[in-house]
Amino acid sequence: MKYLNTKHERNSAKITSLTVLIVALLFFVVGPPYKEIPEEYGVAINFGEPSVVNDNAAIDNPSKSEDVVEDNQEDVTPEEQIDDIVEEEIPEEEVEDNAEEDAQKLAEQEAAEEAAKEEAAKLEAAEQKAAEELLAQQEKEALRIKEAEEAKAKAEAEKKAKEKLEAEKLAAAKTKAERLAKAKAAREAKEKADRAAAAKAAKAEADRKAAASAAAAQKNKSGGSDAAGFKLSQEGPVYPGCEGKNNADRKTCMNQKISTFFTNQFDSDLAENLGFTGNQSIKIRFDINETGKIIGVRVIAAHPDLVAETKRVIGLLPNIKPALQQGKPVKVPYSIPIRFKAQ
Repeated sequence: MKYLNTKHERNSAKITSLTVLIVALLFFVVGPPYKEIPEEYGVAINFGEPSVVNDNAAIDNPSKSEDVVEDNQEDVTPEEQIDDIVEEEIPEEEVEDNAEEDAQKLAEQEAAEEAAKEEAAKLEAAEQKAAEELLAQQEKEALRIKEAEEAKAKAEAEKKAKEKLEAEKLAAAKTKAERLAKAKAAREAKEKADRAAAAKAAKAEADRKAAASAAAAQKNKSGGSDAAGFKLSQEGPVYPGCEGKNNADRKTCMNQKISTFFTNQFDSDLAENLGFTGNQSIKIRFDINETGKIIGVRVIAAHPDLVAETKRVIGLLPNIKPALQQGKPVKVPYSIPIRFKAQ
């Protein structure tokens, strides 16, 4: 486990060490100093040896101790008494000196204690100031860390939002590209199928025309050759307004009339709404029955909506006079290509 890695831990260790050192110094400064036992001063008086009281002794006879005391008192000279007084006065002066010394030591001790208290107060104030500075620094550091975390979280959120937006744009572009590619592929496939169907229809039409020509040559009948698009008949179908013409002119007139009618009735904005541009082609085939009614409409177009619109317009065509074969009405097929330009 690691210690003292951060600045706060190092500051705390310094403050703790300083506090322990100050407390140790206070023990030596404030503690009471060691005092030796002072010498005792005074006058030692020897009263002699203890005596035993004898009741039988005569009152008139003094004891030996009294005699000794009297003798001693008689033997003391005035000079000796002065010496004794001097000896007795000397210890009193020494006692006074010791009292002054004790008072001085006590004053010094009180001064030392006062200085120690002041030093302790200063130390406590310094420690409190250091603690306040440390607390302020910790708060500042915590605020800085919080701001850094908030800025980091905000940057990450913005980054995620940007990445999400880019991903959505990329997905939308990819989806659009796929949709356009599918539409293009479908259109190309449809055009290819239309070309194949047109080629097949052209071949069938050519074969039919060849058969009709052969049949007409075989019969060698008057009335002219049949126009393209009609089965073998002496007279082709007649569109209103195309009467009094031969088969070829009737065919041309009928094509013009149907093209004009189609142009007027067809929804020209449909192809543009479906996304088509440029020249467009629609192939139409249907049968004209014995009563002149159009039946069996077949349409080849680039989109089902175009097919439906074409059938709707063909259904609006007026009744057509049926074709005649040897004077009798017959059903004949009819085909016409329609071309228009989508803006």
